[in-house]
Amino acid sequence: MILFALISLLLLVATVAILVWRGPAVAHVTDAATAAEAVARPTRGLAIGLAVLVVAVAGGGYAWIGSPRLLPVTPDAPPGPGPAAEAQLAVLQERAEKHPDDPNGWMRAAQLQVMLNHGPAAVADYRRVAALRPNDADVMADLADLLAATGNGGLDGEPIQLVERALAINPNQVKALALKGSYAMSQRDFRTALVAWNQAIKVAQPGDPIAQYLRGQLDEMRALAEARSASAAASANR
Repeated sequence: MILFALISLLLLVATVAILVWRGPAVAHVTDAATAAEAVARPTRGLAIGLAVLVVAVAGGGYAWIGSPRLLPVTPDAPPGPGPAAEAQLAVLQERAEKHPDDPNGWMRAAQLQVMLNHGPAAVADYRRVAALRPNDADVMADLADLLAATGNGGLDGEPIQLVERALAINPNQVKALALKGSYAMSQRDFRTALVAWNQAIKVAQPGDPIAQYLRGQLDEMRALAEARSASAAASANR
């Protein structure tokens, strides 16, 4: 899916900015504390990496390097798009309106709105859920995700506020951690990005798709960094 590809580009740029230019010390990051310590050390290489990231931002913008939306907010078993799905949506919407205090009804309608690419309607329904579940970290993270995806692709403003709200409720909410890392990367705050992503991986349940994706991408970053470091060492010894 295109949004996963955008995140891949983000992590590829991060590889250059954080890992390749900083050398093997960061290439073997395995936990949040190590990431924080490694990225905190300023070097000339980091300045070069920052320059690379600035070029990437100028050339393609935030949507190119860091679309925050990692996964769609969809039902477990959504129907395929088409007349049948639209008919089901009408039923769900009518049911939700008849029981406006039932967050589950609005949630089902919102999820199907997302699947059918009804962005503004999905946001409206998710806001109803959030109003009824103000202390639900999952809902806050999903709404932040949806607002970013249906807006300009960025997390500035309300989306990142919702992310921080979700993490205040539950510091280990995986999607919120992933979104926080994506936002930090867009702000060139590599230390925060690595800490957030590593924490998301650490606390995620087995099989969590967001953690699996981040883990795979970070593994590729480390492998690329090691290959580049080995190549540079070989060139220096010639």
